[in-house]
Amino acid sequence: MIRHLYIVTSLLPWSVNNIEMKSIVCLLIVFSATHCLAEPALFHAEYIAQYQGLPIKAKGVRELTRLGDNHYRLISSASSIFINIVESTEFDINGSHLQPAKYHYERKGMGKNKQVSSSFDWQENLVTHKGTTSALTAGTLDKLSYQYKLRLDVAQAIADSEQNPKLEYTIADEEKRKIYKFRIAGRETLDTPLGELRTIRIDRIRQDTDRQTSLWLALDHDLILVKLKQQEQKKGFELNLQSFSMED
Repeated sequence: MIRHLYIVTSLLPWSVNNIEMKSIVCLLIVFSATHCLAEPALFHAEYIAQYQGLPIKAKGVRELTRLGDNHYRLISSASSIFINIVESTEFDINGSHLQPAKYHYERKGMGKNKQVSSSFDWQENLVTHKGTTSALTAGTLDKLSYQYKLRLDVAQAIADSEQNPKLEYTIADEEKRKIYKFRIAGRETLDTPLGELRTIRIDRIRQDTDRQTSLWLALDHDLILVKLKQQEQKKGFELNLQSFSMED
């Protein structure tokens, strides 16, 4: 069965720098599966991003597809008349265990074009990027697959009635390793274009910046992302769900 929920909107041309555009892709976090961690539900979701103080909008799309038994591809894209960004990851998943296989990022348009690709060899515990290799440790994720793993961990915490789960991830950023941390902030009902939605709010924990990032996931719609808000001094943006379809 496929469920659909659509809101039709118009998109306006926009002009922002590459860093802001990349933020949409990196923070466009869509989560889709059941709270009991059953087989992942495939989905297609569309979003509109708006920047503080600017009459501009951008379109974001996220999609999860199945490539084989326990093997999936998550694609995230952001587009405007000035720039297009596509980010993808392939991973194997078994329950709450997720293991990335391939990662790709490509930016075209305004400014300098960029491509980044990584492949994960879990037999040798190595990740390959730009013709070089670096060591892998158990649990390491790429810059997109960690977003789906976060959704799985939040779902498990809800199922277990756990108030303060450990939401911490090691990210392979080419040869670098970064630690991303999050916390569950509570539950809120949001008034959205789709009606009122019960959500759970997740905050990112940062130590070296005043940037604040929060996301709201729909409790009654398989934890799909409803809203994302990022604020930093006088800058900020919001990402809001416009439509989605999901397979049961």
